[in-house]
Amino acid sequence: MKRIEFLYPEYCFIFAENYNVDYLKRSSAEIEVIETNHKETPKFVTEDVDMVYIGCLTEKKQEDVASLLMPYKERIIELIEKGTVFLVTGNSIELFGNYIKDKERKIDCLGIFNYYAERYMDVVRHNSLFIGEFDGMEIVGHRSQFSFIYGDDFKPFMNLTKGIGMDKKSTVEGVHVNNFFATYSLGPFLVVNPLFAKYILKLMDIDTPLLFEKEAVEAYEVRLDELKNGIRKEAK
Repeated sequence: MKRIEFLYPEYCFIFAENYNVDYLKRSSAEIEVIETNHKETPKFVTEDVDMVYIGCLTEKKQEDVASLLMPYKERIIELIEKGTVFLVTGNSIELFGNYIKDKERKIDCLGIFNYYAERYMDVVRHNSLFIGEFDGMEIVGHRSQFSFIYGDDFKPFMNLTKGIGMDKKSTVEGVHVNNFFATYSLGPFLVVNPLFAKYILKLMDIDTPLLFEKEAVEAYEVRLDELKNGIRKEAK
């Protein structure tokens, strides 16, 4: 069995992020999902898992989760270096940088990657769509956030062909080191990007069709075309 650890599902689900792991599990009988709540020690601390997932959460819970993960920083670095798959979506990407700046406050984060986030809670929330390119595939994403990431001393996940990146002037999005992938994109990222979902399965040595793969790819292609051309086609 391949084990996926979903960290703090009671916190990290506000845009239906649970469907990322659920989609993989429902696509393969080889996958077991471990849900670790905030009162438990993560399985990855003392055991090997095949994938770690963490999704979007509120700004208050960001601080709580940063504190929860801090004791395991060296273990997380070890797992990244050995090639364990990580998928980090939404504002959880900020937890792996140096800190989050919130006006006069500075919230310490894991410091695994050399960037920082700055919150603009007194400004209208930023919402946008984007298209990125990774390993020859196009990836679509949606962002809704009060904060942006600054710094350029990290390897980006994707180069953007449409939309904004880590900040409003950036043309790259996310973080990618070995099999660690982080993106600001929200919600069921793997459901809307079935090609990347298959890529993740292959990283775990699983070669199986996705659940409703044909339909998922068709929906992805329609969505990609709409984002590129700004035209909503009538259903046939």
